[in-house]
Amino acid sequence: MRRGLILFVGILALALAPTFVGAQYSGAFGLSGLPSMPSMFGGSGKCGDAASPAIAPAFYVGWGIPQDRNTSISLTAQNLGANNVRSVDIKLPTNGVWLGTALPVSLGDNFSFVATGWYLFGGDTKADSWDNYGIHVTQDANNWAAKHNWWFVDGALAYGWTGFAALVGLRYDNYTASLTSPNNLGLFGGQEETSFLSSAWIPFVGFQSAYTDAIQSLKIRILGIPTIVGYSYVGLTTLGNRFEYNNPNYTAGHFFEVFGEYTRKFFGSSQAGAFLRYNSARATSSGTGEILTTAFQDTYNFSLNRSSWTIGALATLDFTTPF
Repeated sequence: MRRGLILFVGILALALAPTFVGAQYSGAFGLSGLPSMPSMFGGSGKCGDAASPAIAPAFYVGWGIPQDRNTSISLTAQNLGANNVRSVDIKLPTNGVWLGTALPVSLGDNFSFVATGWYLFGGDTKADSWDNYGIHVTQDANNWAAKHNWWFVDGALAYGWTGFAALVGLRYDNYTASLTSPNNLGLFGGQEETSFLSSAWIPFVGFQSAYTDAIQSLKIRILGIPTIVGYSYVGLTTLGNRFEYNNPNYTAGHFFEVFGEYTRKFFGSSQAGAFLRYNSARATSSGTGEILTTAFQDTYNFSLNRSSWTIGALATLDFTTPF
């Protein structure tokens, strides 16, 4: 994480150095050629120009910076547990290669719509997993084979003025994980495994600040909301039994994201550059966990905590209509 921040700051310093030198002769960075709302989100209009409808898709490829167990999932029984399943705890790293795209569309002088989509190609990894099943406690730290899948799409409306924009939008976030323990066969044989799903709707508000001249652009966007709406599922096969937890509603949580990107023009209005993203989410709920073979049940408290850092490159293509 620290190496990623240092690298991104270094990229910005090298890229902005010519501008800071030129500012001694042409004025401070960002004070000339300030963008109107269309150029902030893809158009090429300047302050005072008539708005030009524009579409400027951006394409991203990034690396999820490896972190030690940046995703944790926890279930805790409120009583003795369904057939003595007292708790389930999972900790795993969530990283890999991200592919993303953004499609900003100018709707007028001050309004834009931005749609984005991201998909994580997560590789095989190792995870920590504990399940407390009465007197039998599985503790295969750093030994569970794990696979994870994460993708999200969102749409936001933006209202802007010179250099700034306010955003309101909605994100759909889907995260799954599958774990197996090849070294633990349980008392009754059979491989132990754990599966997890989080399907969340995340409304958000935020703002973006942009500094742009004729050659380059620096944008910083902050999004957040103190709530998450969604669904969670945890499945556990242990001691010959199948345990499942289902809950249709998260009862509390939060979401926060910071996104920064720097681009330079390289062909007409098209641009290329670098980006850095940090996001975090927490969701909690309570629901029923059940042993399917015996129908024993209990109420469980559930929590999901996830954070990630991503650094990478981007390119934009600016299709501005001539009318």
